[in-house]
Amino acid sequence: MNKPLKVGFLMPYSGVYPYYAQHVMAGIFCAAAKMRLRQQDSQFLPVYTAQGGNRTTLEAVQKLLFFEGVDVLTGMINIKVLTDIRPLLENHQKIGLFFDMGEMVPPPLGFGPNVMSISMNLWQGQYALGKWAAQEFGKDGLVISPVFEAGFNLNTAFFHGAAAGGADKIQSITLNDENAGKNGLVLDSLFEALQSHTPDFVHAIFTGKMGIDFLQQWSTSKFANHVPLLVVENMAYEDVLDDVKHLGLNVYSAATWSRKSESPNNKQFVQDFEDFGKQQANIFGMIGYEIGLSLSVMMPYLSKGDAKGALQYLQQQSVAGPRGTLSVQSNGLERPLIDIAKTTTNAKNINQTIITQSTAVGLNTSTIFEETASGWQNPYLSV
Repeated sequence: MNKPLKVGFLMPYSGVYPYYAQHVMAGIFCAAAKMRLRQQDSQFLPVYTAQGGNRTTLEAVQKLLFFEGVDVLTGMINIKVLTDIRPLLENHQKIGLFFDMGEMVPPPLGFGPNVMSISMNLWQGQYALGKWAAQEFGKDGLVISPVFEAGFNLNTAFFHGAAAGGADKIQSITLNDENAGKNGLVLDSLFEALQSHTPDFVHAIFTGKMGIDFLQQWSTSKFANHVPLLVVENMAYEDVLDDVKHLGLNVYSAATWSRKSESPNNKQFVQDFEDFGKQQANIFGMIGYEIGLSLSVMMPYLSKGDAKGALQYLQQQSVAGPRGTLSVQSNGLERPLIDIAKTTTNAKNINQTIITQSTAVGLNTSTIFEETASGWQNPYLSV
């Protein structure tokens, strides 16, 4: 290839995973090597977007399109900003291949032909977890989260799932900044609620250090191992639980991807990534790998400015990634299988057992995106 593919990389801050971008890039280059491409065949131009808000993201996109002349955009975003990014991509016939954790439910119509998405689909896992919990433990549950996490669609998806599973009473506790902020985590409202009425299960939705603080306080309470504890998927990642495994935790979660998945495609990815990067495969390495596979397949078209042809060709190829055939549609209509896992820990080990599998089939997403009242524009992990 004579001319390297120019890729603009939107890079918001993340105090939760400060090195996520490096892991994503390792995954991209690992995939490119597998597709027999050289690193010099592509040129990445990262742009810092602070907290990933609308204004800073738009300014970064304009710089990359107008000044740098990139062929394609990627990076971590909150899908709420795509409404404003979409016309820029369409007017300049460029493609955006963005990634997100799936904290927001996308609209069924997606964001147009020029926007593609690599998503962890946390909202689908939340729906599946809620449905399973109501069927497994009972119709009476309690959900707790800080204001920040409550501003996305993770609570909403769980509520819909629990209702589909037969739940008729789901209490919700939202912690304000005084009880979940710079001064630490105060769970008095949770324990008082549990003392007056013990539900069939508790579901916790936290990110970063707050999640660790929650698990520490929960493990020393009298409710631990008496009331089933469900956690959002990111609270059950190994790198999170490794800091608190000595607490002897017993939690349930959905898993949209696991390093330990025995599928042939995933095992091959883990081996390739860990041989290439000399580090353990994680969620961002996997995301980068899927981005790298997609870009590698589309490269002949993207380098010619043929955005439409690139997307059509990618869809025709049915490229196999760690999670199965790559899906880059931005509408969330595909509903893959999701593992429901039980995780137990001790001082030495983290043991995860897949209990069953489910999907988010049945969740009507037609109005959730438009009706989301939160003004959060930053990605889920950009705190």
